[in-house]
Formats: sequence, C-alpha cells, structure tokens
Amino acid sequence: MLRFFSVFRLYVFLLGFLAIAFLLELLFSGYEKFRLYNALENLILAIGLISFCRILFPKNRWSLFQSIICILMLLIVLLEGAYYLILDAVFSPSAIFIALETNTAESLEFAFDYFSFDVIVYTIIVLTAGFFIIRFEATRACDNHLKSLYYVAVLASMIALCHPLIYPQSLPFTLSTGIVNYWNTSNELNKQQQNKYGDFTNVFAELTGDELYVFVIGESTNRNHMQLYGYHRATNPKLTSIQDELMVYNDIVSAHAYTIASLTRALRLTNEIKDGNIIQLFNAANFNTFWLSNQAPIGLYETLVTKIGMTAQHTKFTSTETWFYKAPYDEIVLSHFKDFLANDGPKAIFIHLLGTHGAYDMRYPDRFKKFDPALKRSKDPKVDHYDNAILYNDHVVHEIINLTKARNQKSFVLYFSDHGEEVFDEIDYAGHSIDQNITRNMFEIPFVLWQSKAFQKEHNIEQDADLKFSLEHLSHAIADLCGIKSDKIDYSKSLFSKEFTPSPRIILDSLNYDLKFVE
Repeated sequence: MLRFFSVFRLYVFLLGFLAIAFLLELLFSGYEKFRLYNALENLILAIGLISFCRILFPKNRWSLFQSIICILMLLIVLLEGAYYLILDAVFSPSAIFIALETNTAESLEFAFDYFSFDVIVYTIIVLTAGFFIIRFEATRACDNHLKSLYYVAVLASMIALCHPLIYPQSLPFTLSTGIVNYWNTSNELNKQQQNKYGDFTNVFAELTGDELYVFVIGESTNRNHMQLYGYHRATNPKLTSIQDELMVYNDIVSAHAYTIASLTRALRLTNEIKDGNIIQLFNAANFNTFWLSNQAPIGLYETLVTKIGMTAQHTKFTSTETWFYKAPYDEIVLSHFKDFLANDGPKAIFIHLLGTHGAYDMRYPDRFKKFDPALKRSKDPKVDHYDNAILYNDHVVHEIINLTKARNQKSFVLYFSDHGEEVFDEIDYAGHSIDQNITRNMFEIPFVLWQSKAFQKEHNIEQDADLKFSLEHLSHAIADLCGIKSDKIDYSKSLFSKEFTPSPRIILDSLNYDLKFVE
C-alpha cells in the first residue's frame, strides 16, 4: 500500500492543492456548481498530463516535466480563481477577446478599481501551496512499476475531458477557442481596412452636400442613472434643458455587455463580418466618413472596434493611453470635431467616447464633482463617481449637439451607448460582465436623437418612444435614417421605418432579453 501511495503521491498532493483552491473560493464567494466542474476538470487535466509524461519520457526526465506541469496548473488555478472572485464568472472565450484588446492603462485601472483583500489572500495561499508541491513533490523520484495504470489514466482523462460539462471549463480549450476566433475576426477586419467601399452593390443615396450626420457612441452608460430617463439625481441638466428637441427612446438594449462584441455586431449589417460594416456602406454611398475616438488603440490601431473605425476616410485618435499617461477627458474630442465639421460635402461622423467606463473617478474633471463620495449618501462611493461621470458625459454630448446645431445644416446627432453598466442597482457590484452574472442594467442603454429643422422637413421619423429595439440591428436603422438605399438593408429591422417589425431581442447570442428579464 505504501509503495502504491509512493507512485501516486504527486497525484494526491495535486488533489489536495485543488481542494484548497476550491475551498477558498467557497469561503470568499460561495458555492457554484460550475466551480466544482472546473476543479474536476483541472484535476483530470493534471492526472492526464503527468501520466502522459511518465509514459513518454524516461524516469530521469520526470522531475523536469512534472515541475512544468505543476507550474502550468498553478498558473491556471490562479488565473481562473482570481477571475472568478473578481467577476463571479468563469473564464470564457469572450474573456480572451477582452484580454487581447486591453491595453496596459486599462489593466491597471481595472486592477485598482477591483482591488480585493479576498483576491490577495487567495493568491498568497494558492502560491504557497503551489510552491510547496513544485519544490518538494514534483521533483520526487518514484517507481514506475505501475506503468500500465498510466495508460489507463491517460485514456480515462481524455474521455472525461470530452464530457460536455467538463471541457467548457478547460482553460487550454478556452484559450485556443478565444484566440482562434479573435484572429479570424481580426484578419477579416484587416481586409476591410484595405477595402473601404466593401463589396456592396446597388447602393444609392440622394445627397445635396448639406448632410451632416453625427453618431456619438458612449461607453458603459446605464440609462437608469440618467435624469433624462427618470433618475432621481440631476445627472443630465443640459440634455434635460433641451428635452423638447430630443427623441428619447425608452426601451433600447445592447446585444452584449462588453464593447467588442456589442459594437462589432452593431456596426455590421449581418452576423457575418465578411459582409461589411456600416462605414463601408457610407463610403459606397459617397459620404465623407470620419472616425473620432478617445479610446486608446493598442499598438498601431489594433483593436477590433478601431479596425472598423479605420475603414472611415478620415480618422483621429485622441488618446495614446499607457500605464504612465492617463486618458484625456472626453471634451478633448470637441476641437477635432470642429475640424471635421469644416470639411465640405455630405458627412457621416462617428465619435467614440470613453464615456462612463471604469474607473469612474477618472472619467470626469474636478469641476463636475457634484455628488461627493465623502458625504456617503450612496450605497458605495462608486455610485457617486459614476453619477459624476454621467453628469460630465451630459456636458460633452450637449456640446456636440450645439456644435452640430450651429452649422445650420440638414443634420442630426444620434447618441447611444455600446452597453450598460451595473452600479449597485440590482447586485453588490459595479461594472459589466462578459457572459455570466448579468443584470438588465448591463444591457439597458440610452438612445437619444436630436434633429435639425432642415432634417425634420425631409424626414418623418417614427415617434413611438417605447419601441423595443436592439443594437443588433443598428446598422439597418442608421442606413434607413440616412436615406441610404441598398439591397443589403432590411427596413423591417429599422426602428425609424414604418415597416419596422419588432423581433426577439437576443443577447449573448442565445438569450431572449425580454424572457430573461421578465417584468
């Protein structure tokens, strides 16, 4: 019996290590069935890898490869556990998209904003246990006289890892799936940068040259924290002051709760990226197109949303955010917007703001600190910071409308957010989830249209403010609003069309929003 234990001693210690990590997760966050599946998956993976290395390599090389495997398992457990404790969700392919798109400054903001004593304790204990196994157990010699059992262990592990409840928990599977999908998407968008007019056919727009169409894309803005939507705080004094000039749509949602998935879907006309995006359609319709962003590109214009923006004929990025340089406030876009307005011809201008993206206290200057966290009038200081960011965003959007109005052209400004944000409204959490632990606040967004009198004379826009609509079909609505004709446009998907037919609002690719969040 002792001889048998000696052979499989490392397996037992790995079981203990994974049990410690699982118990810590229970202590700090409570029981979730998927975390148990995740712990089982890690154990099965570790057993399979160690058994495989003992089959493949001679005994004198076991210590090296066992140490490598134990280091790998330590990194997997640390990453999955910390991610779970911070976001109450499992690592998913969508998380890979986020990780590949996030720059250093965003990572540091996230780390400071979600700093947790629980995560620190978890990391220290897991690192200590992992170091013990790597230092004292992975290098231990053992007899290989039960080699036949290693074959059984490898075969059993392969079968178990294919189980539908197990393989989705696998970090290597998640990483490979996420990276492949990311690069496929990225490569397709690279092609679109080189093909600014897309492959659209039969595109037409009756243009006079006086058209000025502005699209303001907010960030992480929950309409339920906006005065314009009935919030108890005066977070929209400027937009409220011109409310009689605005169409405020009350029931618009995003298709996803994070920027990449939401905007890459909203800015293309179909589920297929290769079918082109709305900016290419504008180009094909002979508009002069502009992309102005206060979102920092990674490297040299490398984010997926930025790649869509790069299909515009003119681009400007106002933030080169790095770990040592804080992103500028959104009002920096105003001077560049004025420059874009000076161009001749019909114009379609997209402005991508930082909006109310966390960390909230970094999204507004001191002069907009109306709701003081020090007074402790909210459930959490982040609520006050978020409401101040909403207040500042109100100022920026109002200024964009004023600059557009001053041109006295056939114009409109359409303001919407890429997705919403949970700010201690339904759960004790501030932020947005990728695909788990979601709330309605992460999807409910502002959708506001200002129109000039010249534009109103030529367009009869649907006035029903309570229409149910999803950003999934935004490009069809935009094309319709701008008078673009194309066989790629489905007017039944445009909330601005009399042909509009409400359809199920699908979020996270498979959930019906209206069934998920029943009133």
